[in-house]
Amino acid sequence: MKRRILYPLLLLLLQTAAFGQDPCAEGQISVTVEVQTDSYGYETAWTVSDQAGTVYGSASFFDYANHSFYQSTFCVPDSTCLRFRIQDSFGDGIFAPGFYRLIGEQDTLAEGGQNFTEEAAHSFNCAPGEECDSAVPVSEGFYTAHYDDSWYAFTPDSVGTYLISTCGLNDCDTKIWIYDGCGGEIAEDNQGTIFYNNDEGDCAPAATVEAFFDPAFTYYIRIGDHENACADSINWELTYLGPVVGCTDPNSCNFNPLATIDDGSCLPQGDPDCPAAPDLVVDQGILASSIYLSTINSTDPCLIEEGCLHGYGQRDIVRFTTWIANEGELDYFIGQPSTDNTQFTYDNCHEHFHYDGYAEYVLYQEDGTEIPIGFKNGFCVIDLGCTTGSPQYGCNNMGITAGCHDIYSSALECQWIDVTDVPDGRYTFVTRVNWDNAPDKLGRIEKDTLNNWAQVCILLDRSSGSLEMSLDEECDPYIDCEGTPYGNAVIDCEGNCGGTALRGDLDQNGNQETADAYAYVGHALDGDLTPTPCNDLNEDGRITVYDASLLSNCYLYGTLHPHTGGGAHDHCNFPAGVLNTTDTTLLTILDTNFEEGYVDIGLHNSSARINAYQFTMEGVVVQQVENLVDDTIYPISPYGAGQTVIGISYQDSTINKSNAFQPLCRVHFSEVTEDFICISVIDEIINLDQEQTVTYLLDPCVEYEAPTGTRDLIQQLEAKVVPNPASGPASLQFKNPAGDVYQLEVRNANGQLLYAQSIAGNSVELPTAQWPAGLYFYRLSSHQRQGSGRFSIQ
Repeated sequence: MKRRILYPLLLLLLQTAAFGQDPCAEGQISVTVEVQTDSYGYETAWTVSDQAGTVYGSASFFDYANHSFYQSTFCVPDSTCLRFRIQDSFGDGIFAPGFYRLIGEQDTLAEGGQNFTEEAAHSFNCAPGEECDSAVPVSEGFYTAHYDDSWYAFTPDSVGTYLISTCGLNDCDTKIWIYDGCGGEIAEDNQGTIFYNNDEGDCAPAATVEAFFDPAFTYYIRIGDHENACADSINWELTYLGPVVGCTDPNSCNFNPLATIDDGSCLPQGDPDCPAAPDLVVDQGILASSIYLSTINSTDPCLIEEGCLHGYGQRDIVRFTTWIANEGELDYFIGQPSTDNTQFTYDNCHEHFHYDGYAEYVLYQEDGTEIPIGFKNGFCVIDLGCTTGSPQYGCNNMGITAGCHDIYSSALECQWIDVTDVPDGRYTFVTRVNWDNAPDKLGRIEKDTLNNWAQVCILLDRSSGSLEMSLDEECDPYIDCEGTPYGNAVIDCEGNCGGTALRGDLDQNGNQETADAYAYVGHALDGDLTPTPCNDLNEDGRITVYDASLLSNCYLYGTLHPHTGGGAHDHCNFPAGVLNTTDTTLLTILDTNFEEGYVDIGLHNSSARINAYQFTMEGVVVQQVENLVDDTIYPISPYGAGQTVIGISYQDSTINKSNAFQPLCRVHFSEVTEDFICISVIDEIINLDQEQTVTYLLDPCVEYEAPTGTRDLIQQLEAKVVPNPASGPASLQFKNPAGDVYQLEVRNANGQLLYAQSIAGNSVELPTAQWPAGLYFYRLSSHQRQGSGRFSIQ
């Protein structure tokens, strides 16, 4: 279908010449895009395009400078529906006084700035029904759709079930999508829908949807076809089938949560005629027949956050279809996604709810060890088809009716597992639903959970030079490490079945806590901890500040971190860690002062805020490190030992983005060992999402010039805390034969100053009884000597 109907009223508004002149040819109109950038102009990009993908005007990321005004004027067809799409690569829009403005001839069509995060979109020059935001209001009756996708807005006047159908009205393959609002990408499958039908039902290839509608909402109906199967138009109808009739007593065993009219069928709990229970079943045959190997190239951080992918760029994925049916006698009712429904987790990134206990995808090694690539999928639970009964549930009121089924097809986003980093071998891949037999919203328990699993055994092989996947037909049911079929017992990081060892619990007290993050920093400075499955949190074979940052994120947010909108998320699922190939950071030497004995390090981080860093110096012995970032933004005390420098915020503070080098830290040195002083290696620079960034060095070396004055480098002072670790009184001891006056500072691991005193002797008692258990840092300094170190309190 390609027929167009012009929108006369909008065209009349756009007929006058822009700014007093008409730069466009006949049949075209002038469009102007104005952008006033903020401090991050390079984060802004925009396009004006039609539905076929033809781009008429655009600006790319990094085209714009900061705090600058840009104006682009170009011509577009006057009879083509167009969409203006503006994006911000960091996801925080355009800060005031920055803005964007879309002008058609002399009329402002759209404007904004802080009213979007990742992107905003505005359609214009569109006829009614050609886009969602110009949807044609409808009521019950017959209609004809004239576009590839025709949009209609329906606000019901009665609660109940409605039929949207093309059945018997066309001779072509039709599809129906129903949404609860406009916005987002429009897909050919059921992504983003609340109801959807394509060839499910007796009327295929025509489509029908029976939907439960509430007068409190407006529903957006999209009528279309499959691969342009319908040449000119599609006829369809909207019919009210009536209210849902059934038991309305919530205390009854056969309560129908959608019913508004009681039919007198309510049965008391325990009645012999009570329906038995819901029974969710995963179809193993469909899993096995639908699974295949594919690739995806992604820069979407939301796919990382949700666990769908475990890295950016080109990824190897195994796609599959999950078919879940309710073969029981009662509906499995989930209800409306909301902050009050504890069965849902709100995902801030993709801005939708997830039903926590729905589908989970797990990959096991042959010894029963779970590979940490699986995740849970449950953005919508819907009646997509029925063998008996009638569909009732959609994405705005979820469930599976007895006798109906839901389908997560292999083409859907996140309907895959990421096997990019999985070694060659034989694995058992399991899809499971409601494996812990959690009750539904009405408290109904499934009658059988042994059929909640489906599995295939896959073989991954790269011997040919590229990844190949095949199925092993000899695939016995998965047995957990305790010998239970489809059991939940797993092997812990120490190799013990059902063990309780926690990754990152360095002091082995059964908790992932602040003290463990502090200990990681100490071990990273000393290089004295051998990586193991229990302590190497990103499995890179090193102990660095990244392990400390991941552990900090764990203890800050935990395994049940409440997100805006309700629900919870696990931040302690290790091993973890991602290299974000879209975030690039640089270090350089900004300044030197050989008289005072220090070099200043600069950071360039135009695309990401930074939580932690670690780098290695060459040519000097690091004595102490001073934070040069504003303490109100990044209140930390960096650490230095030998050649290693570490900075980290244990409280999730971050360094602001900058598209120029900004001061990061001042490295004081006690000894120069070579002719050149260099940043030799960037070990880690971690962004606010606990991801590794791509790092580069720029002008990392300076030639050392001995001071011409009489001042020598400050000498290193040897000092120690006794005892260390301390569980009672402790003293700081050092050599002071000249009786110099030293200034002592003691800070906790967050950089907070706890204790300061002038000392003329060679020891001082520390008030350790006043401080909680944890890691502490001290610094002694005089005009000629400085010493620093750390100690712990148990």
